[in-house]
Amino acid sequence: MKKIKDNLWTYLFFISVLGFLVFYLLTSEFNCMDEAWNFQNIYKMYNGGLLYLDNNVIDTPIFFVIGNFIFHLFGANFNVFRIYGVLIYFVEILLIFLLLRKFKIRQTFTIMYISLWLILETTYICNGANYNQLGIVFCLLGMLWYFSNYHKKGYHAVQGIIIFLVFFTKQTIGIYYAFGIVLFELLENGFNKKFFQNQCLKLATFLPALLISLGIMYIQGNLLDFFDLCFGGILEFGSQNRTFKRENGVSIVVILFIIGFSIYALKQKQVSKHKSNVKFLLCLAIGLSFNMFPIANKYHINMTMLFYYLIFVYIIDRLFISELFTEKLHQSIAIGICFCMMFCLYARVGYLYVTKYKELEHFDKNHAFYNAPIAKEDKEKIEEMTHYIENKKAEGTKVIVLSYEAVSYMIPLKMNNREFDLPLAGNFGYHGIQKTIEKISKMKNTEILIFTDEQDCFYQESKEIREYIVNYLQKNGEILNYSIYINR
Repeated sequence: MKKIKDNLWTYLFFISVLGFLVFYLLTSEFNCMDEAWNFQNIYKMYNGGLLYLDNNVIDTPIFFVIGNFIFHLFGANFNVFRIYGVLIYFVEILLIFLLLRKFKIRQTFTIMYISLWLILETTYICNGANYNQLGIVFCLLGMLWYFSNYHKKGYHAVQGIIIFLVFFTKQTIGIYYAFGIVLFELLENGFNKKFFQNQCLKLATFLPALLISLGIMYIQGNLLDFFDLCFGGILEFGSQNRTFKRENGVSIVVILFIIGFSIYALKQKQVSKHKSNVKFLLCLAIGLSFNMFPIANKYHINMTMLFYYLIFVYIIDRLFISELFTEKLHQSIAIGICFCMMFCLYARVGYLYVTKYKELEHFDKNHAFYNAPIAKEDKEKIEEMTHYIENKKAEGTKVIVLSYEAVSYMIPLKMNNREFDLPLAGNFGYHGIQKTIEKISKMKNTEILIFTDEQDCFYQESKEIREYIVNYLQKNGEILNYSIYINR
C-alpha cells in the first residue's frame, strides 16, 4: 500500500499520458503523408503482398512486420493502425522515464522533464505509427541497457542484438546508433585488444540475427528487392531530397550549444563521477545527428533533439537542480509544473476537438480508413476518384495515380500499383528514376494521372518522371486536379 502511495503521481501521470495519446492520435485529421503511406505498406502485406516485391518500402522491415501481425490480430483499418502508434509513443515515454530514473533524477522531476518534452513533441505525435519512432524506442532500450549493465558480463552481446533491432527497423538509424556506441567505447577504453573483443561480442549476436532475417527473405523471394530498395537507391535519395529551411537553423544552434555545454560540463568537478555517462550520451547524440540528413526538416531534427534534451536534462539536474531544492519544496514545485503542463496538453487537443474535429467526417466501420477524421471535400474527392478508377477497370483500362495522394485511392480499392503508389525520388532502387521511366514508356491500356498544377506536387516527387510524362505522353483529359496521360 505504501508503494502505491509513493508512486501515485507516477501512475496518474502515465494514465494521463495514455489518455492524451489516445485522444490526440485518434482525433488527428487524415492526410496523405507519412502516416497514410506507412499504413498503406502494412495494408498491402495484410492483403497478401510481399514486402519490397509488391511495394517500394525503402526501410528495413521490423516496423512493417509488427504492424502486419497487429492487423491479423485486431483487424486491418486505420483505427487499429493508430492504436499501434499509441503503443509506440507510450513505450517511448515509458523508456524515457526509466532512463531518467537511471540518471538518479528524483521521480517528480522526472515526470516534469517528460511533461516538458511532450509539449515540445506534440506537433510530431500526429505523424502516428512510423519506423522512425520505433527505431528511437530501440535506441532508448539500448541506452537503458547501458546504464543498467555496462560493466556486467553479457552487455556487449545484448547490445549487438539491440543494434540489430535498430538497424532492421531503419537502417540509417541503426548505422548511426552503432557508430555512437563504438565511438564512446573507443574514447572510453582506447584502441586496444579489449576494444576489439567487445566489438566481436556485438558481431557475434548481430550477424546471426541478420543472416537469419536475410535467409527468411531469400526463401520468400524478396531478398534482391530488399537490397535494391533499401540500399540501391541511397545515392539517388540523398541527391534528390536535400532539404533545409532557415527556421530550422535555431534548432541547429541549440544542438551546437548543448554539445559545447556538455564539453564544458565534462570539465566540472560536480560531474566528475558522471563523466562516462555524459560522454556516452554525447557520442550517441552526435552519431544520431546524422539522421537529420539529407531531409533536415523539423520532424527529423526533432528526432535528434530528444537525445540532446536527455543530455541537457542529465547535466542540469546533476549540476544545479539536485542541489537547489529540498525534498518537500521540489515535490510541490514539480507537481505544480506537471499539472500545468498536462493541462496545456489537454487544453490543446480539447481546443482542436471543439474547433475542428467535430466538423470532420468519418468512414464507416467496414472501410479501411475507419475512424479516420477527414474533411468533407477530401472524402468526396476520394469517393469520386475511386469511382472513376473502378469504371476504367471495368472497361479494361488500368489507372495509375502518380502522386503522393495515391494512397487515398488504392487502399479503399485494395489495388496495388507497386512503386507507382508512392512515386518519390529515391524510392525506386538503383537508378530507379530511369527504370521507372522505362516502365512507363512500355505501358499499354494504362492512364497515368499527375497533378495539373506542378505546385500541388509533394517536394519529394520525381521531377524527371513528371517531365517525361508531360513531354512524351499524350494528354487525354482531366479529372479533379489531375491531368490524364496515355502513351501515344
